[in-house]
Amino acid sequence: MSGIPYFLIKTIISALLIAAVSELAKRLPSTGGLIAAMPLTTLLVLIWLYVDTGDYQLAATFTRSVLFAIIPTIFFFITALFLFRRGVPFVAVLILSFVVFAAAALIHQIFIPNVIPNG
Repeated sequence: MSGIPYFLIKTIISALLIAAVSELAKRLPSTGGLIAAMPLTTLLVLIWLYVDTGDYQLAATFTRSVLFAIIPTIFFFITALFLFRRGVPFVAVLILSFVVFAAAALIHQIFIPNVIPNG
């Protein structure tokens, strides 16, 4: 499968999932957070990646990469929670949390690929 119609289908399905979780989070923040933390994006990407390429090893490598990318992501959430609890303005929370994530991700990209064996 390829082409613009397929890309639009993937985009619509992915966007609907994100919008649905966002709406749920307004009513039930704990449930919305739980669902948002689920590997829904990873699931969608794995499906699209495998359907697009049929490459099982590529899907496995992607999954391993996602697993180890959880580490920098945790730094984002710890920073955001810390700043929210201190009443830091929302935009500053997002910017500072992303900066911490980016620093952790840079360290991750420098060191982790050399540590994790393929396969």
